[in-house]
Amino acid sequence: MKAPMEEALFHLDENLHLLYHKQTEEELFFIVEVQSSSALCPACRQISRRPHSRYCRKIDDLPVSDRHVHFQALLHKWFCDNRDCSTKVFTERLAWLQPYKRKTDRLEHLIEKIAFSTNCLTAEKVCRTMHIPVSHDTLLRRVKAQTFDLTPSSFRRY
Repeated sequence: MKAPMEEALFHLDENLHLLYHKQTEEELFFIVEVQSSSALCPACRQISRRPHSRYCRKIDDLPVSDRHVHFQALLHKWFCDNRDCSTKVFTERLAWLQPYKRKTDRLEHLIEKIAFSTNCLTAEKVCRTMHIPVSHDTLLRRVKAQTFDLTPSSFRRY
């Protein structure tokens, strides 16, 4: 049976292994390792089983019990052995984290909902109350970056 901390991380990814955790009054900090024996090349979709190296990625997640949650994930880089592929080395992709992002998908969706529900100054205060460190400028950039389908409303007469 897994420890409660490890069980919470298991919901993100079954390949996560908890190496270290620290709990304070304000935050929960984890160091996790992704234990995988292969990965798909994002360019050619061929499976690679030849590791290149490892790197550390800092990630924020949903707050738990009024504590900010962040962790460092140790991920792999892999060689792509497909001769036709232009990518020679690629980084491991995770289903719950977009490439180059520092927040989990579930945290991104929560921040987006808060940003669209009110103005960005109020949304910043709500996020800070929930122990999600984000500025109103970041929230405003996210709102402006969204694209919408501009189909005419059936309620308008023109």
